[in-house]
Amino acid sequence: MKHHPTACKRGRTGFTLIELLVVVAIIALLISILLPSLSRARAQARSTVCASRIAQLAKAIILYADDYDETPPFLARGWEDCDEPGRLETEEYTVGSGMTLMDWAMLEDWLMPDFPRFWMDVQEDWPEDAQPKYGTLFGYTRFENLYRCPSFERVGDSGKTQNVFNYTRTLFARKWFHKGDPESYYGSSIYVGDPESENWCGQAGPILKISDIYSASQMWMMFDERWDRHCAGPLDRLNRAGEGMLQDAITEVWMAIDPIFGASGDEVGQYHGAATYSSLVPASIREKTPPILSGNCSFYDGHVALETDPLPDRKIEGDTMQLVTVFVDFLMGPMFAQRGLRPEDVKLDSPL
Repeated sequence: MKHHPTACKRGRTGFTLIELLVVVAIIALLISILLPSLSRARAQARSTVCASRIAQLAKAIILYADDYDETPPFLARGWEDCDEPGRLETEEYTVGSGMTLMDWAMLEDWLMPDFPRFWMDVQEDWPEDAQPKYGTLFGYTRFENLYRCPSFERVGDSGKTQNVFNYTRTLFARKWFHKGDPESYYGSSIYVGDPESENWCGQAGPILKISDIYSASQMWMMFDERWDRHCAGPLDRLNRAGEGMLQDAITEVWMAIDPIFGASGDEVGQYHGAATYSSLVPASIREKTPPILSGNCSFYDGHVALETDPLPDRKIEGDTMQLVTVFVDFLMGPMFAQRGLRPEDVKLDSPL
């Protein structure tokens, strides 16, 4: 008789409900511990990529200048803070040149051709050639994403008008002249030269050659601008820079890619690092300004650093002149870097 071995019965194994809950709780705990670190790591990575992009863009500008007698890509005068809009079409700069302020503005093409014609339209309405690859600087950059910060790209606000650039040139890319200027350049423009002018802060002069800069390591070249200021701000806010005491001094200014006249309206992007205060804000008045994140800025010697804006939203709360002093110090920093001018050399009038 043939023997058939009996099948072995194995006991069924598995997790109990309690064991499953313990495993799930451990995983949840690990996630809660790791997520903040991962988030900080991603933010730091974006900050590093931003610094790399703006550094490459600065080097491209320096290379361009090497090929054009130390002159960076053309920086137009832009639409200044004008009492009479018709002046843009009629005032010559310099006197006798035959070129109006608008003529110069239309030469602002390092980013893309004819940008002043359409910059106040949303990106969907820009012409077909409104791309960095058609700008005069692209031969030195070769990558269109170099013109914007990764954190700027991530902004999903419905009011954002474009996603092409937020690295903007600073106003001191042109030689800056003011009412008390020792070089007496007033003949170039009625806006500074007229004794009745209310232009308290001065006017931009010739393009600043790199070799003319007094302190290249302190002179801003480009910065990743706060998105809702001017570079991509909602159209109904582009000319409304703030709601504080400086409101009247910083409206109706052409900012875009060459914020020549509007340091008062432009703000360094609030994208990177921990919230803190600018070194220009003394501890005694810090409760009047909120701590904010920083933005990457490039300098004329090619290095990049995080900078914190001294006056977020350009608001001054309360009856104090201390914050006005902070703001004027903010203007004086690049003015000193540009020409070595000290506050006593400038004698800026109060904007208030």
